[in-house]
Amino acid sequence: MTQDNRNRENQTLVLALLRSHQRFMRAMGPVFRSAGLTAPQWDVLETLGTKGALSVNQLMQLTLSTSGNLDVVVKNLIQAGLAEKTVDEKDRRARVLRLTEAGRAKVAEFMPVHNQALEQVFSGISRQEQRQTITALNQLRRKLPQPQKDGT
Repeated sequence: MTQDNRNRENQTLVLALLRSHQRFMRAMGPVFRSAGLTAPQWDVLETLGTKGALSVNQLMQLTLSTSGNLDVVVKNLIQAGLAEKTVDEKDRRARVLRLTEAGRAKVAEFMPVHNQALEQVFSGISRQEQRQTITALNQLRRKLPQPQKDGT
């Protein structure tokens, strides 16, 4: 394979990933908006609902948010009464984010809606195609270089 062909394939892969993400977000956007949420807010709520109280650094590692975006998401969730920052019981100097009762109710209320929307979005893809896609994407992710601690 020539370098030009390899370059074209690399670019095609990147565009396929980005366009798939964009189309997915366009399909899911109305679902999030119907619940008064953004995709990053739901990511944080679902993660806290699953994992329990976490530091902002832990949240950043587990969610798809950048540090700047996560600060805004957390601030908005706190203002909406869905999350709260509290002192870490193990390390009194540290702060953790946890769901409030309203946040837990929001997760319980929205999870079935979210799951139904995902079922609709992926209805044209067989379970075997889903598993193959998951496997291929996980292999790709594992082969990509790890980002440096400073974000580079």
